Amino acid sequence: MKVLLPVLVLLSFSINAQNLKSASAHTIDTLAVRTGIISVTDFGAHPGNFDNSEAFKRASDFIIEHPGLGSNLYIPPGNYFESRPWVLQSVVNGQWKFFHIRIFGNASAKSSPDDYLTIITCGFTDGFGIGVQFGRDVEIENIAIVGKYQPPTINIYNIGSTLYSAWNNNTARDSRKAPNCGIAIDPFCDINQISPEDCYGGMKSQYLPNTGRGGTSGMKITKCRINNFPVGIVLSPNGYTQNDENVNILDDNIYACKVDIAICQDQSKAITIEHLKSWGPTYTVLEGMMYGYGMGGGSTYCYDWNIAGCVNQLFNVNAGRFPLSASFINAESLFRIGFVNGTAGFNLTNCNIDLLTGSGMPASDYIFSGGPMTWTGGMLRYYDGSYTHRMNLSQMTATFKDMTLSNYPMIAGLYAYGINGHPTPLFENVNLYYGKGIMTKDFELLVAFAWMPKIVIDKARWTASFTAPPKTDIKVGDYIMASPTNKTGHYYDQAMNPQLCSTIQIGRVIAVKENNISLDDVGLNAYSGDDYGGLYVDRIK
Repeated sequence: MKVLLPVLVLLSFSINAQNLKSASAHTIDTLAVRTGIISVTDFGAHPGNFDNSEAFKRASDFIIEHPGLGSNLYIPPGNYFESRPWVLQSVVNGQWKFFHIRIFGNASAKSSPDDYLTIITCGFTDGFGIGVQFGRDVEIENIAIVGKYQPPTINIYNIGSTLYSAWNNNTARDSRKAPNCGIAIDPFCDINQISPEDCYGGMKSQYLPNTGRGGTSGMKITKCRINNFPVGIVLSPNGYTQNDENVNILDDNIYACKVDIAICQDQSKAITIEHLKSWGPTYTVLEGMMYGYGMGGGSTYCYDWNIAGCVNQLFNVNAGRFPLSASFINAESLFRIGFVNGTAGFNLTNCNIDLLTGSGMPASDYIFSGGPMTWTGGMLRYYDGSYTHRMNLSQMTATFKDMTLSNYPMIAGLYAYGINGHPTPLFENVNLYYGKGIMTKDFELLVAFAWMPKIVIDKARWTASFTAPPKTDIKVGDYIMASPTNKTGHYYDQAMNPQLCSTIQIGRVIAVKENNISLDDVGLNAYSGDDYGGLYVDRIK
């Protein structure tokens, strides 16, 4: 009976609610007092071919304006269309006032079948599914929010080579300060602090004058599904609002978005992202620099993520003031970890990441960039059974300790080799997955080419070849690495990582026939020709 009672209460409420669509506020008041729950159906909402925008707004406004009646707004199962963004806010005398509301659906939208779900389908491409302005402990639970954004055609073969710019494909607005998204926390700010063209379309009147820089705190987004937006969840995109702190994003499923979660400024402290599921085309899971003020992502706690299938990178974060922390991140077929900028650093604990690998696809131009990073426990590997497949961990300020790598990596920075110094990672008690025990020190042997061959890169198959002089000491399993020139020393996708690149991975030697050398595992930065600063054989001592 203890299990059935809540269900019976909801069923009873749902039956009564059907009779309250045109009921008086007094009737709704009486029901709210008895059940503690109000339904959007009380205000005329229903699934199907119907615009629920006005009904949703009336329902949330009623709860916000009557705090004594309870704060629970229920949306029964079904697919609810809305033609414009749903704004949750309280405005008194032209100023935002803190408010609380809990909006919830029938079943967890993280993994439940659609038949059980509360789904909001957005019929617009400029705005957000739900926007929370100046909230306190606002809760959104068991809601699926679906947009109209269509990511580029992505598969395991092109996830690494598809440029970041290709994801901004005009199927939905993707501006820095007003991206189309599933949930926006503090989308608006003082109108005097943002240009009209940077505002969400048709919503300029929502940007109130002289409203300060304060924002939402203590919000929860739980067991929701968000898909087909340029950004799944965005915190303070307007570039002016501060706060947006103590936000908990728990047990959610976000996919088919260019960015799953964007944190836009460094006052967003104590952001917790737990049990996140992201299966499907995604460029960046956690973004901190491409939206709003562009200084976000530090003081974010990432725990127990499940990442799989066509995800380019986990992080693009600014950790200038506060560190980024990640534990028990489980990712397979991931192209790269990403970029973390700032001296506060990045700590990973007990994370298990299998990087994307296979014939017909490129090697990442960088697995991790920025830093400093400390990786403790867990595993980072290419899960392909190959004893000669090595990672390019060059130009990385990082420490790996008490964990497992698949094989000895490449770590040397080669631009102006022997003249300029480049950061290299440190290794403490690191086990090698493919049978060679604990890593030893000073394992990398570099032999410079005395000549410069013309490299031929086949970017359809991501293979390479060149001709070497007779009796050249090159063996199957060796890697050919290169230093760039002062004109080619950049990463493949400069829009994502504009830093200088010191080492180019040409590829792994798979065949030596007389003086013809064939390679696979060709890096994104490799290019045809002989315009390199130098070439090197890189092998394990």
